[in-house]
Amino acid sequence: MKGKNAKILLFLVPSILLLTVFVYYPVICNIGYSFFNMSSFSTSKQFIGLGNYKSMLNDIVIRTAIKNNLIYMFWSLVFQVGVALLIALVLESGIIKRGKTFFRSLFFIPSIISITVVGALFTFIYQPDIGLLNSFLRTLGLGSLTHGWLGNSKTALYAIIAMSQWQYTGYTTMLLIVAIQRISGSILESAKLDGCSFWQQARYIIIPNIKDSISIVIIITINWAMQVFNEIQVMTAGGPGNSTQTLGNYMYTAAWSYDKFGYASAIGNLILVITVILSYIQLKKNSFVDN
Repeated sequence: MKGKNAKILLFLVPSILLLTVFVYYPVICNIGYSFFNMSSFSTSKQFIGLGNYKSMLNDIVIRTAIKNNLIYMFWSLVFQVGVALLIALVLESGIIKRGKTFFRSLFFIPSIISITVVGALFTFIYQPDIGLLNSFLRTLGLGSLTHGWLGNSKTALYAIIAMSQWQYTGYTTMLLIVAIQRISGSILESAKLDGCSFWQQARYIIIPNIKDSISIVIIITINWAMQVFNEIQVMTAGGPGNSTQTLGNYMYTAAWSYDKFGYASAIGNLILVITVILSYIQLKKNSFVDN
């Protein structure tokens, strides 16, 4: 028994070591840094206790960033969970007789394209004068609806959200397709023979059997939404007028534009706390449903 435990421990050590070096140690260091006033231009640091956290309470940009993260999260859950589940159900239902592999690839390919490339593509699409979106609206006689989509504080965030859902919904769709394919075909065949419609199969058989996978997709989506950075940085860098700032982007701005590394660390800890709380709520909810 001891030999077996030693073998198990031997296999676990590399993973534990990697997690410690690249996850736990940086998190602990970041928590420590948040209690100091730090600058990249000086090796000295001033201990200020909870000063950075008190500053966050009065920082209007933090409130804007949290609101934007929550808006981003809501629409990500709608598309990357809700719409992705619907697409997965349709593709695996047999409604589409031919070309299922083509459609799976069509939905998945955007998720493997570099965000820099996708950002450049959508920046051109949203361009106010020659962009494809405004040109399309003018062709339809809807010129009054044209905007400088990324230059307008009311539309910039939603333009980025639309781009992000186009890119990542296919990824979560594939995760759900794999989960559906693990369900025994005999169960679904029996349901068909008993006269169950596609939507009845989805409601009473498929979704209950993949609820753990759905929960994982929800947690992944929440984590992505709370840590979103690249999309914002590539397209607007938080503008116009901080209207698209998210916590991740503001953390970067605080560190490298304002030279407030301690404050940036505090923002990073806020992201961690919110993400852990939301993920924990989802896990508890899933556990409650199981019970």
